[in-house]
Amino acid sequence: MSTYQHFARHYHNSVYTFFTKRVISEIFPHWLSLLNLQPGTLLDLACGSGEFAIAQARQGLKVVGLDRSKPLLKLAESEANAERLSLRWVEADMSSFSLPERFDCVTCWFDSLNYLVKIEDLASTFRNVWAHLNPGGIFLFDMNTIYGLLVQWQKQRVTIAQESPDYIEICENSADYENAIAQMRILMFERQGKTWQRHEELHTERGYAVEDLLILLQSSGFSSRYLFGNPLQERPLETEDSRLWIAAQKVEDSA
Repeated sequence: MSTYQHFARHYHNSVYTFFTKRVISEIFPHWLSLLNLQPGTLLDLACGSGEFAIAQARQGLKVVGLDRSKPLLKLAESEANAERLSLRWVEADMSSFSLPERFDCVTCWFDSLNYLVKIEDLASTFRNVWAHLNPGGIFLFDMNTIYGLLVQWQKQRVTIAQESPDYIEICENSADYENAIAQMRILMFERQGKTWQRHEELHTERGYAVEDLLILLQSSGFSSRYLFGNPLQERPLETEDSRLWIAAQKVEDSA
């Protein structure tokens, strides 16, 4: 069951984009200030419907957005074209992509890396990011913690995520505690005239031990500059944080 297919248009311009808006307005600018970073080029992995990538293009950055969801990329391209912004959109898997250029900064937001449920794919993604960064380039990302997935997510097993006269969205959470995997089953009901159409997607995320993440980054050629539980407060990660934030730097030009 593919993700972000039918769900793509309900994701776009919904409550799910509140996170991205906060990254655009507060979190990413804070990272730039903290790191004294002024990137000219940026690669946004798992760019979704392109909101973050488009916001950076408005600021004058040369931006490439990469995602494996064709429906989301179509939405992103439409939004960029409406503003006559020049971005490049790439349909690819972040664990196996190959692009001709390198970037000053690579980003991956909204726990997209948790969708890589095999540690080999996560390691491959880190190596790919390293290969596509300029020397000294920065990799910024967030992930759901194991606590966030297996405790916080499970506090609300069933929620009505969106509700309108023509659309109802129900999310059902479950967990595989032994393997640190959480699943969100998204049920979508759309009004079509006098009838309702039902669609379903299953989203699976894996939590990783912080120590494993840091080892993978180091083995891929990164130096972990910052690890936060709250980047705006610059607060270190705590046991009951549901999300972690990492800034890693490419420390050499060849592995």
